Amino acid sequence: MVTKKQEMELVGRALAGDERAFEDLITPLREKVYWRAVKALRDLDQAEDVTQETLIRAFTRLSTFRGESRFSSWLYMVASNCIRMHIRSARRKSALRLDDNISHVESQSHNVLLLPAKLPDEVAADTQVFTAIERAMDKLPEQYGNILRLWVEDGLDLREIHEESGLSIAAIKSRLHRARRRLREQLDAQYGEDTLLAA
Repeated sequence: MVTKKQEMELVGRALAGDERAFEDLITPLREKVYWRAVKALRDLDQAEDVTQETLIRAFTRLSTFRGESRFSSWLYMVASNCIRMHIRSARRKSALRLDDNISHVESQSHNVLLLPAKLPDEVAADTQVFTAIERAMDKLPEQYGNILRLWVEDGLDLREIHEESGLSIAAIKSRLHRARRRLREQLDAQYGEDTLLAA
C-alpha cells in the first residue's frame, strides 16, 4: 500500500518527466477504473476506451493534483468525468439515430401502426428532461454534484463512494440529500413543481 507521502513523491517525479513514476501511480488503480467503467457503461470495449481516456487525461492534467486527497480519489474523479462525457456523447448519438429512424419510417411507409403519432413528441420530451437534469446537475456546487454523479451515473453504493472519496458514510448521505434537494429546487423553479420529476 503506497502511502500519501510516497504518492506525492511519485507525482513529483512524474511531473518532472519520469514516466515510470506515473506507471507506478496508475498501475494499482487501472483495474478499479476499468471495472468502474464497465459497471457504468455495461460494455467491455467502451469501458476499455474510457479507461485509456482516463489515464491519458490524468497524465496531461497531473499538475492539477494538489495532494489534498489521495491520488486514487483524484483519479476516480477524473474517471467519473470521462464516464459522464462518454454517456452524454452516447445519448446524443442515440437521439440522432432515433431521429434518423423516425424520418426513414415516415418516408417509407404510410402505415400509422409503424409509427405512433406521439412518438416524436415523446422523444422530444425525453430529450428535454435529460438535458434539463444534466444542466441542473452542472449548476450544483462541486461537492454535491460529484457525489450525486457517483451515485446516479456511476451506480456506486455508499460504501464504494466512501472508498473513493474518503468521506464518511454520514457525510455522503448528507451531501446526497442536499444535492437531490437542490436539484429538485432548480427543476421546480424552471419548469414548475414536480413537472420534470414526474415525467
